Parts: sequence; C-alpha cells; structure tokens
Amino acid sequence: MATDGITFGFAAEWDAFLARHPRFVEKLKGLTETFQKAFVRHIEMGEPADRVVFFLGRLSVEDFMEVLLLCGNGYGFGGMKLLRGLYEKAVTLGYITKNPDKAEQFLEYHYVHQGKQFNHATKVFPMKEHLSASQIDEIQDRYKKAKGKYQEVVCKKCGTTKTMPSWSELDVLSMARKAGLDKSYLQCFYDPTLQVHTTFSSIAARFRLGGDGQVTFDEDAQRKNADSTLICSHQLILYVLDTENGYFKMGLEDEIQERFADFMYAWKT
Repeated sequence: MATDGITFGFAAEWDAFLARHPRFVEKLKGLTETFQKAFVRHIEMGEPADRVVFFLGRLSVEDFMEVLLLCGNGYGFGGMKLLRGLYEKAVTLGYITKNPDKAEQFLEYHYVHQGKQFNHATKVFPMKEHLSASQIDEIQDRYKKAKGKYQEVVCKKCGTTKTMPSWSELDVLSMARKAGLDKSYLQCFYDPTLQVHTTFSSIAARFRLGGDGQVTFDEDAQRKNADSTLICSHQLILYVLDTENGYFKMGLEDEIQERFADFMYAWKT
C-alpha cells in the first residue's frame, strides 16, 4: 500500500521472508482454513468456561496473524512482544479447559480491572465531568465487591491482605505447567517480557559493535528473531486449535493432525 510516496510494509523483507520459508507459505492456506472451521461457526455457550475458551482462542488467531505480519516485515522484536500475549492466552485457555470452574473467577476480575482503570483515570481527568454519578457508583460498587474475592495475605502475623495483581492465585509459569506449556515459558514469555518493558536488555539487543569498537544502533531487520518468534507462534496456535477441538468436540482431530504435520514440514531443517 502506498500513498503519496509513503509505503507501509517492506516489499524487500517480504520477498526475503518468502524465499526463506516457502514451505511455511505453502501450508499457510490450510492453517487459515482450519481457523475458519474452528472459529467462524455458530456455537452454544452454556457455561462461563465456554465463552472464555472460545474467545481467547479467537483472539489467539488474531495475535498469530499480527505476529506473522511483523515477522514477515523483519520486525523480530516486535513479533516477540506480541508472542508474549499469545502465550498468555494459550496458557489461560489451556488452564481453563482443565479447570472450567475457574472461568467465573477469570471473568469477574474484569470488575477489578475496571475499578483500577477508574482510579487511574481520576488522577488524570475530572471523571465527574465524563460519567454520571450513577455510573461512578456502579463502577465503585462492583470494584469493592469484586476485589473482596481476590485478596491475598501479605503478612501472616498481622493478617494484612492486598488485592491480587491477577485473577488467579497462580503465576504464569505455575499455570503453564498445568496447561502443559511450561517448556515454552522462557522463549515465549520471559524473554519477550524483557522486550515489552523498558529494560536494558531491550536496548542491548539492538547494539551493534563496529570494527572501531564503537557501539551503534542496529537498524537492520531482525530476521533471526522473526523466524524463531514465528515458529513459537505457530506451535502455540496449533496448541490452541488442538485444545479448542478437544474442549468443544468439533471432530477436527484428523485435520489438526495434518496441521501438525504441516508444521514439521514447514520448519524442518
């Protein structure tokens, strides 16, 4: 796409990507067709877990396509930042499928987030000018009721508690172990976290040491990171598809096994 001389995307990088990974491109159509079967359909959602699993899966597909867009353009570190979110979604939906009774706990934490958002907003904006008194009361009332369900003890001696930073008492790695994704934790979550946040690691990753010993910023495409990130994302989205299929009993076992075979074909060295 070009407008008045401005181009979005890098044609040369896409060409380089296609040259590096022709087998992946060859099998991409089959993967997107399976996405369609899994997520573009009518579904009865009788339980809270049904909604959580389905919609986290659908968001995971969007994350995967965003990773592909960035990695195809050589933005390896950009892809890593999105990989972190994809991993969290895969871990959460995998955990919920094994513990469907936890779905309500996941959903109700929304009111804690909403209350925290309101409190942050009041530090920046005169919220009484933007929301009615009844809307503010509703947000604060729901927040008060909800956060009472998410308290953790910070001092056993005095019994002091604080609101949990997340909906689950488990940290991401502990939840990943229960979902069967713990082996991917370092590459798919911790390392990308260092790129998401403002860290020295994110700076040092872009250092280039010149022949004269001077350090400069590496402006080149991050193809190595792009490729490894896309491989990780491909693995995660297959986990998502397999988990969705098992949970909703869609009968796509043979097709999903084909997608796993496509993965091995696409990335074999």
